[in-house]
Amino acid sequence: MNHLAHCFLSFGDEDLLLGNFIGDFVKGHDWENYPKLVQRGILLHRAIDSFTDNHPLASRSASRIRPHAGRYSRPFVDILYDHLLAIHWEKYSEVPFQAFAAKTYAQLENRAFEMPSTLQERLPKMIAGQFLHGYTQREGLEWVLHRFSQRIAGPFEPQSIADAFFQAIEGFSEDFNGFFPELVNHTQLFLRQNR
Repeated sequence: MNHLAHCFLSFGDEDLLLGNFIGDFVKGHDWENYPKLVQRGILLHRAIDSFTDNHPLASRSASRIRPHAGRYSRPFVDILYDHLLAIHWEKYSEVPFQAFAAKTYAQLENRAFEMPSTLQERLPKMIAGQFLHGYTQREGLEWVLHRFSQRIAGPFEPQSIADAFFQAIEGFSEDFNGFFPELVNHTQLFLRQNR
């Protein structure tokens, strides 16, 4: 899963959100250098990624996009799934998207000083660009796909990935809506077991 899902699966808890948000930037055992409640968020991020990587419906989505994304089909699916979460938002949240995003931006700004330096530098632009809102529209999704494709090795055409996704969006939505409730349950179980 990408930014939106990780933020959503922090359930409004600021410590969890911080850890979940920085999870990709904390390598190895470096998570042990953070306060205990933030550690929990970092480990939650890893649990979410592991569950997603091993879920058959996420694998099915990856196979759908593999002709266009090759060996990077999994991370591209993470991005596509954030768009599906955004467009199916009311199915999964009683909190309106605008209110969720505003609270999330404020919480991240509040804890920016605790983030790895790379994220401290990026966060102001991300928030100014309302990065969570980007997943709600095709144009925003295409921008994220383009940015991601520039950071990895390989000749990717983000437009062809987007076109293939939107042509088969019903199939992707079926995968996502079967998968995501199970991810929410897995996340809640993880948090109960790791208080």
